[in-house]
Amino acid sequence: MKENLNLIFCVILLVGFVYLFLRIDNIKIPEGNNVTNTVNQDVCGPDCKDEIDKSVSQAMATVSAGTKTVVEKEITGPTPAKQNQVAYIPVAGPITTTATDWVDAVGTDFYLDLSGDYNSKATASWEAFLSVANNNGQAFARLFDETHGIAVNGSEISLTDTAASTRVASGNVSLWQGRNLYRVQIKSLNSFLVTFGSGRVKINY
Repeated sequence: MKENLNLIFCVILLVGFVYLFLRIDNIKIPEGNNVTNTVNQDVCGPDCKDEIDKSVSQAMATVSAGTKTVVEKEITGPTPAKQNQVAYIPVAGPITTTATDWVDAVGTDFYLDLSGDYNSKATASWEAFLSVANNNGQAFARLFDETHGIAVNGSEISLTDTAASTRVASGNVSLWQGRNLYRVQIKSLNSFLVTFGSGRVKINY
């Protein structure tokens, strides 16, 4: 940049000298007392001005050709990968039974459209707190698709010989497409009291 400024200064200075030379060359000094008035007149005619404009244009073209334009390019890092998100659908309790066949856990109904509510890559699993009285027997729980009248594949979980409420989780479950009504079902292996404390469906999307 400093070199460009020096070049422009030199060009302007050169043009100034050319201008003065042309003016002096065209001045005609008359005889007598009119010298002062004649010298003060602008004798640079149209040809003189055209020559000056031409010189200035050539000088500016030379400066422009020698000037490099620097274009700044924004440097950005790699786009971070989108992280998976997790959502939960709570299922209230407690519900108890001594039945050895599957019974509905009243008040646990919920609607879910896995791909519609989340996205096509969403997966679902669930977990529940179970217990069986007297540390004797086995408690079972599962999700039931009331809309289609079928148990949800992969949703059955169980707890054996444990009176303390304990969290038990399933793997990914298979849900039918569309918005369906689901509920929890529970049963006891040998008629000992089993308790579904509470649960939740986990959605990864």
